Amino acid sequence: MNLNDILASSFSQIALSGHGASAYLIPNIPRKVLSKAWRTFCPQEARESILAVIDTSFFKNGKEGLVFTQNALYIKEPIHRVHQFVYRDIDAVIYFQTLSTYSGKSSVSMEIDTKNYDLELSDQLLRSLNTDVLNELLQKIVAMYRPDERKEIQKELTDSEKQIAHPEKFKPHKFKDGDPQIYSK
Repeated sequence: MNLNDILASSFSQIALSGHGASAYLIPNIPRKVLSKAWRTFCPQEARESILAVIDTSFFKNGKEGLVFTQNALYIKEPIHRVHQFVYRDIDAVIYFQTLSTYSGKSSVSMEIDTKNYDLELSDQLLRSLNTDVLNELLQKIVAMYRPDERKEIQKELTDSEKQIAHPEKFKPHKFKDGDPQIYSK
């Protein structure tokens, strides 16, 4: 399975309707959005390398959101600079989904870790996206570029005991030190 197939399989479900995000796959990216996304996110790459755009900008002009290229993921949040994550350098995608007992509201947190830096995605960006689908998509991309390490983590998890605090799903993640960790989804 290649990157185009991974993106195509789940991309239509990633943007929540009515929440201000738009998701586009090549060749259906509007010319204006493609041009602005390329200039804003990744002018150092060829325009043809852009495979998909998730536009979360207020004016739907392609200046904020996520851009998937052949080699990297680019993320631009409001009032922040562009962050580049080369797929093969992503160490972990950490995804938390918690339910507040006080307010009864759920909150979502997602972090992308690399050797050089970590980035926690803002609520403002995640609010308009289906975070479960985004997490699965990023996990598949990381697994595609680091298949040997994913097999090692899965083997270690099946051999070890798991403590379950809540009847929720648990997802494995790998940290820089190499130890697999389990976080609630």
